[in-house]
Amino acid sequence: MDVDAGGAGERFVVEIRPTPDGRVVGTVGRTGSPDVVHFSGWMDLLRLLEPRTPDAVTR
Repeated sequence: MDVDAGGAGERFVVEIRPTPDGRVVGTVGRTGSPDVVHFSGWMDLLRLLEPRTPDAVTR
């Protein structure tokens, strides 16, 4: 899944896999960056897709 950050100039590559217990896990990467971040659960994914701000907590 390729997601445009709505005018923020960032594009994300998101891989989502369901787990047997109904959760989702996967990875999020930014186009042009070799870094990939793992997530577990919808809220964790949404946190990773939020616009970055100087006071945001990062992994």
